[in-house]
Amino acid sequence: MRAFIPTAGLALVGLAASPALAGDDDPKRFSIGFSTGIRPDMAGLGSTIVQDGTVDTADTTFASLAYSTNKFLMSDRDNMTLGNNSAGTDSVFNVQTDDPKVGGSMLGMEFGGDLRYELDDVINWPLFIDAGFYYTGKMSGGEQSRTLGDLAEQSDTVALAAAVNGLDPADYSGGTMATTWNASWWEIPISLGMKVPIKPHWFVYGNAGVSIFKGGFDITVDIDENYANVLGTHIDTSTEIPTVTDLSPDGGVQDTISFRTGAVGLNYGVGTQVNIKKTFALFFELNSSGAAKTVFNSNNMKSESKQLFTALSSQSLAESDAEWFEKLAYPVLMQGASARIGFRAYLF
Repeated sequence: MRAFIPTAGLALVGLAASPALAGDDDPKRFSIGFSTGIRPDMAGLGSTIVQDGTVDTADTTFASLAYSTNKFLMSDRDNMTLGNNSAGTDSVFNVQTDDPKVGGSMLGMEFGGDLRYELDDVINWPLFIDAGFYYTGKMSGGEQSRTLGDLAEQSDTVALAAAVNGLDPADYSGGTMATTWNASWWEIPISLGMKVPIKPHWFVYGNAGVSIFKGGFDITVDIDENYANVLGTHIDTSTEIPTVTDLSPDGGVQDTISFRTGAVGLNYGVGTQVNIKKTFALFFELNSSGAAKTVFNSNNMKSESKQLFTALSSQSLAESDAEWFEKLAYPVLMQGASARIGFRAYLF
């Protein structure tokens, strides 16, 4: 009994069959590809860093009472709002002296390669298997800064508290905090795909599979002493004469805190390939892949960082254990869409 393969199926296989030129009796199926691409916003890590896992400032701190700062890290949105309101009114409550530097969103660049084997001759259907290695790193963005205004000198409550407690209001004005975050990860995707012909040497394709990820991000903070004073100093306004307790570290804080992990996720994408010669082709792809996991910071924070995090979150904690904050937890996102362009060489 003779096997039957639909005519349409034969045509599909024939058109999408290979990078070979017309009339080639020995098409090549195994190839290696190299590509580079862009990952816009790097999985939204900029907003994730400031919105998830950050340390809240206690309601009794100068940061909260005087400067409307209820998070340790600032977001672009908060910086822009507070900066505009401070500069755009005649109010004495100038939360910021200068326009903040905003740029938390990160633009990533991706580069890598893959090995592909096309199964046309094996199963008589235009499928392929693909395995690759890609590295993604920050190209731009991830930088912010904020300079506090002179509210400490203009607020009667703050001025009274400072005078009674022998403090200089100037020590709580004009402080600057600059933050920088960096992100990078590598990915090993393994996927199964299918080709659909457009012309004899031009086809589109789609693929889906699983990916192994390894990487994360770093947060670098540079906080001068005045800004640290604002974060780590508590004021008790429940009494007739406000009481001030300074629990901030001397000299400010300069530290880099890292978050790293490994995870498994999914990948999928679409692309188009044009074969130039028997052994070469150009392609363009749109891909999406990702994995996420919440982890503790993977390196040791400096003692002054632990002191500041503890002080800004709770006066009682800071008075009983100055370094209560041993670890910070953050979600590490290694995901997002990318657009790649590359070339492919067929080996055999």
